[in-house]
Amino acid sequence: MSIKKICVFLVFLILVAVGAYFGWRFRPVIPVQTHLPVVDAVRLNISDVYPESSFVAKAESQDRVALRARVTGFLQERLFQEGDVVKKDQPLFIIEQVNFEASVRSAQANYDKALAGEKNATLQYERAKKLYQSKDVSKSKLDEMEAAYTSAKATVNQMKALLDLAQKDLEYTVIKAPMDGKVGESVFSVGELIGPNSGVLATVVKIDPMDVVFSVSENQLSELRREMPDLNEVIVQFIFADGSVYNEEGSVDFTDVALDEQMNTLKMKATFPNPKQELISGQYGRVLLKGKNTVKMLLVPQKAIQRSASQEFVMLVKGDNTIEKRAIKTGIELPGYQMEVLDGLNEGDVVVVEGFQKIAPGAQVQTNIKK
Repeated sequence: MSIKKICVFLVFLILVAVGAYFGWRFRPVIPVQTHLPVVDAVRLNISDVYPESSFVAKAESQDRVALRARVTGFLQERLFQEGDVVKKDQPLFIIEQVNFEASVRSAQANYDKALAGEKNATLQYERAKKLYQSKDVSKSKLDEMEAAYTSAKATVNQMKALLDLAQKDLEYTVIKAPMDGKVGESVFSVGELIGPNSGVLATVVKIDPMDVVFSVSENQLSELRREMPDLNEVIVQFIFADGSVYNEEGSVDFTDVALDEQMNTLKMKATFPNPKQELISGQYGRVLLKGKNTVKMLLVPQKAIQRSASQEFVMLVKGDNTIEKRAIKTGIELPGYQMEVLDGLNEGDVVVVEGFQKIAPGAQVQTNIKK
C-alpha cells in the first residue's frame, strides 16, 4: 500500500473516532423514572362505639354438697339414677330403719314414764306444801318432796333429749337432696354397710343458676372502669369454646375485694340462668361484657399495630408522604379487628395497614387510602 493511501486511511479513522466521541459527549439525556413504594393506609376517625371486653371464663356451680351418712346402717334403697336432676328434700338414700324405729319407741316409752313420774312428784310436792302450812308435816319432809319433784323434772328433760336424739337418728336414715340440682356418681350399692366413716355417698351440684368466673388484670380493670363504670348497665354474654353464644344473658354479681398478689388479677363472677342445663360446671369459654351506651373512641385497625419488646407502634404517613414510626398506647379490643387508641394518634392521622415490607422510617411513599 502506498504512503498516500495509508495517510488517507489514518485520517478517516481519526475522523470516525472524533465523531464518536462528540456524539457520546453531547447525547440527549433521557430522564430515568423512579417509582415510590405504594402502601395501603387508612385515615383515622373518632367513632361512637359500644365498648366491650372479653375474658377467659369457667362455669362453676354456685353450690356443691357432698352427701354423707350421719348414722351407721345397711343401705336399703338408692332412689336415683346417677346424673338425675333432683329437687330440694327429695330422698336419695334410705338406710335400714328397723333399729332406729325401735330406739325411738324405747326413748318415747322412757319419756312417757318420766312424765308420769314428774306428775306424781308434782302432786306429792303440792300436797306437802299444804300440809306444811297446817303443821302436819315437817320441814324436812317438805324438802324431801321438793327434791323428788326437781329430780322428776330433770328426768323428763333427760328423756326428752334422748327421744329427740333417737328421732333425729331416724331422720338421718333418709338422706335427702339439700337443694335443687344434679346428683353425680355413687359407688355404694344397696346392701352395703355405710356410716359416717364411709366417705362421700354422692355429690349434688346446683345447676340453675350457674356462675361464670373470670379474672381481670389490673390494666383491664382500669379500662373497664373507664369504659363501663356501672357494671349493672352492662350486657353480659357467655361464649362457648366453639364460638357459639349462650342464649341467656347474665349479670355481674361479684367482684373480689382485692387483687390476687401472685397473678395481679381481680376475680369476678357473672351469674347466668341455666334452665336447660346447657352450662356445665367446669366448662371453659369466654365472658363478654358489652356496654349499653356508646362512647367516643379513636379506633385503629389491629393490623396497623406492630409490637416490639417495649412498645406498640404504627407507621404514620406524614403530610409530606414520608414515614414516621409512632409509638402509641392502646385500650380495649373491639369488633371488626379494631383497637381503641388512648395516646399517640389523633383524628385524621393516616397509618399504614399493608406494605410494611416496602418501607422504613423516613422513606417517601405513595398511599392508597382505604375506606
